[in-house]
Amino acid sequence: MSEMRRNSKSNHLVRLMISNWALGWGVGFACAAAVLLSNVGGLRIMMFKSDIMLQALALLFGGFGMFFGGVVCATAVMLLPIEEQKSEGGGRGAPMLLPAYAMARIRRPRG
Repeated sequence: MSEMRRNSKSNHLVRLMISNWALGWGVGFACAAAVLLSNVGGLRIMMFKSDIMLQALALLFGGFGMFFGGVVCATAVMLLPIEEQKSEGGGRGAPMLLPAYAMARIRRPRG
């Protein structure tokens, strides 16, 4: 049962990452299109007159897509809620400020 639950949680995480990565790519493409439409620094004119227009467009859209895709995906993963884990042992759970959201056990001093 626990293996099935763990597998379900990992599938949920993978779907969350892929959907947020795709959303970030969409935002990146929209921003790259806005750069071309606004013609910042004459970039659109230079790019369309160049012999390597397709490569330049691929680099522009690919760079924006990779950047925004990574940022949106990483933000979604880092903002996941922390789940309380019930386990046998002394102390109470306290979240640590680690990327993996590890749970540490706090033990009170005896005496």
